[in-house]
Amino acid sequence: MAEKRRFSRIIFNIRARLVVGETVYTVERLVNLSVGGCQLEIDDELPPGEPCTFSILLPRMGPGVEVMGEVVRTGNGVASLKFTGIEPENLFHLQNIIRYNAEDPELIEEEIKEHPGLI
Repeated sequence: MAEKRRFSRIIFNIRARLVVGETVYTVERLVNLSVGGCQLEIDDELPPGEPCTFSILLPRMGPGVEVMGEVVRTGNGVASLKFTGIEPENLFHLQNIIRYNAEDPELIEEEIKEHPGLI
């Protein structure tokens, strides 16, 4: 299968919150994170295409980073999300989280220059 990802993934072990419909999930660990989406540990099966709100909980930053998204797939205790919308200030924080936690910050910088938004 061909690689379709536009953004490099980082491992970012931090708590998050996912809201799907009326259900709020507290996520203990992200599997990976990119500027375009993430994978997170979650036991429930979520319907693909379902809109959601994803928040990275950063205790020292107030409310953290909030992103609108949609469920791509779930299974085996993992959910994959595609980010679909974000406020400029949150995008700045998300990009910085990825820059500062990446193995190759120069590659991340190139990806951000090529795709300054989410997609």
